[in-house]
Amino acid sequence: MPLQHRQDKLRFTLAVVLPLFMSAPARCQTSANLTLVSAYTARGISLDTRPALQLRVEHDRADGWYAGAFGSRVRLDGDSQGQLIAYGGRAQRLTSTLTLDAGVSRSTFLRDRAYDYSEFYAGLALNRSSVRLFYSPAYYGAGQTVYLDLSSAYPLGERVNLAVHAGLLHPFGEYRGVARDGADLRLALATDVGEVRIEAGVQAQWHPYLPWVAPARALTASASLNF
Repeated sequence: MPLQHRQDKLRFTLAVVLPLFMSAPARCQTSANLTLVSAYTARGISLDTRPALQLRVEHDRADGWYAGAFGSRVRLDGDSQGQLIAYGGRAQRLTSTLTLDAGVSRSTFLRDRAYDYSEFYAGLALNRSSVRLFYSPAYYGAGQTVYLDLSSAYPLGERVNLAVHAGLLHPFGEYRGVARDGADLRLALATDVGEVRIEAGVQAQWHPYLPWVAPARALTASASLNF
């Protein structure tokens, strides 16, 4: 299927689905998160080596439907610009501890639109752990990829948690000739200081799927405020 046709189909889907999120029943919740990161990294690669302020806003309905948006500054090909991610989906509780989550997201770069991409995702969450599979028909405007996200959190005390993340990315189709399988790992300690959540950790990347993209810094830190 041509890329333009896929994008037109996705825009139509979002135009039909997103209004469902807006017509929320009486029981609903809107939350926001403002985060200062030491560097913006995603899936083991660096999107900006400088400190960045990021904002996420999410609206949750009582029946499990949700929609949200995320914004941050990024640096691609030496140019600083903004990134916006819109997403929506539904979380369905299967048991008292197991939840099924599925949805779609659209990442837009305000200057270099050639890097725009969409992802469809589905996964399971069990207590403090989750597994999600993401599929993109044109990752960063290129070829098809799947990304497996494994995340978990372990309490180390009353106020400190250990967050663990591991990811595997596999390119295929027309993307296979310019990319290869990639993997990333992150370990972080998190604690709450008043209304602010502080997090610091280490991360690593193996076999970068795009060798010319800078790897993420080994050390990361962030401070988040929920409201």
